[in-house]
Amino acid sequence: MASPFDDDHMKAAGKLNEGSEEMMSYYKDWKESIADEAVFDDKMRELLGLAAAAATQCQFCVHTHGQKAITHGATKEEIAHVIQIASQVRAGATMSYGLESLEYIEEDED
Repeated sequence: MASPFDDDHMKAAGKLNEGSEEMMSYYKDWKESIADEAVFDDKMRELLGLAAAAATQCQFCVHTHGQKAITHGATKEEIAHVIQIASQVRAGATMSYGLESLEYIEEDED
């Protein structure tokens, strides 16, 4: 998979950072504080991030968490499995959300 971080993306990221230093600093500190809690090891944290990224369809997040998961020892089987779990969650959410449309159908009285 080619990196989604092309020159245009990186230029846009630089523009976002300009004038947003304080917000980006808070975000970085927040990410680090979560990592510092060490509830999960690095591999599991990246696999969880990958699953969330896949379910929310964040191309950049999938790329980043996928590569980091591999770096921390995730296997193809583990990556495939978390993607399947993410797919199940996404599909279930879609079906559940779609059921809301049935709320407005009047049932026939026999």
